[in-house]
Amino acid sequence: MADYPIDIVIPWVDGSDPAWQAEHDKYTADRNSDNSAARYRDWDTFRYWFRGIEQFAPWVRTIHFVTYGHLPAWLNTDHPKLHVVNHRDYIPAEYLPTFSSHTIELNMHRIPGLSEHFIYFNDDVYLTAPTRPEDFFRDGKPMDTAVFGVIKNADVANFMPYIMLNMMAIINMRFPKREMLKRDFFKWITPRNGRGMLNNLYLLPWGDHTGFRNYHTCNPFCKKTFEEVWQENAETLDRTCRHKFRSREDVNQYLMRYWQLCQGNFIPHRPNSTYLTIGNQSAEVVDKTLRSGKYKVVCVNDDPMSFDFETEKRHLIDTFEQMFPAPSSFERADQ
Repeated sequence: MADYPIDIVIPWVDGSDPAWQAEHDKYTADRNSDNSAARYRDWDTFRYWFRGIEQFAPWVRTIHFVTYGHLPAWLNTDHPKLHVVNHRDYIPAEYLPTFSSHTIELNMHRIPGLSEHFIYFNDDVYLTAPTRPEDFFRDGKPMDTAVFGVIKNADVANFMPYIMLNMMAIINMRFPKREMLKRDFFKWITPRNGRGMLNNLYLLPWGDHTGFRNYHTCNPFCKKTFEEVWQENAETLDRTCRHKFRSREDVNQYLMRYWQLCQGNFIPHRPNSTYLTIGNQSAEVVDKTLRSGKYKVVCVNDDPMSFDFETEKRHLIDTFEQMFPAPSSFERADQ
């Protein structure tokens, strides 16, 4: 066990909440913004996220549950490991209300009582096998996989490439690639990166950072990283947080991860996670992957594409019921 506390931060939104909808509808998203319904709809699988944490990460100190104000009816808010955090408890008032995950994420370091070492989860990222603190932090440093990538785009409606380019500008201005590699060469060229080491060798000659490979998984962070990035990039982060919806003009929490990588504040680690997209993979593939126990972390992503939401939702709940049939202590006994 680590000799320092490790927390989890997990945001959640109930897009069916009438109060949230009324507030949301006061604002209009422009053409640069992402206001897809898929960003807010609830799959009713959140209780299984808690069951996975209780079963596979009992060593976690506190779960900081971030919410607009609504709560799942089944949630045991008196649980000693649970800290319910309203947006107004930590996000500066000038950014509220917000319907952007970027604003919620970029201010996480302000959560009262948050430990220096924490793991950020999205509510579609589940633990599916036993974990240890050492899977996320060793010697106080995040465990991560440093792999170069190339930013690409095949659809003008795709937001992420624009956001990635915004972050690469900041990273290249702050961390010259050759200096970083001179200091941390064997953190990038290492078998621990798996096939990603081939990416690094191929992109080694490029003078600037061309991007980084992102893994749809939970991410370990040091709170001091957020504080430092805010200190050095306050104008950019402030501009992002003033957008009511996600915008292609933004940066996001991956900037903090890239910062840690380029500082050398990490230990190389082969990822043990995978990524599924509802609509791309069949219900059978989703079920088999989640129940295989092959991966410690599985992301079940909901992208805005055409599929029967209610049918896919029922399939997913059936799978999780088989994986986690018993309620966790985070669920109220009367529910």
